[in-house]
Amino acid sequence: MFWLREVMGWALVAISLIVLRVGMNFAMNTTEPKIVEASVVLFAAMGVLRAGILLIRISTAARICRIDRESESKG
Repeated sequence: MFWLREVMGWALVAISLIVLRVGMNFAMNTTEPKIVEASVVLFAAMGVLRAGILLIRISTAARICRIDRESESKG
């Protein structure tokens, strides 16, 4: 189960990087910069990034606990 969390976490991190790039394109447009739209998109991307990192942390902790439990049962 933790592998699914980790894969989804990395997918969310990748999606957030793409959304961050879109937001930066909004802000860096030289002809017509859209600062308000860029700030909304960047705020959403940061939320998605936090969720992805949280899923990666949870799956890593689950994996460590599983390894520790297996080593206790063998020893």
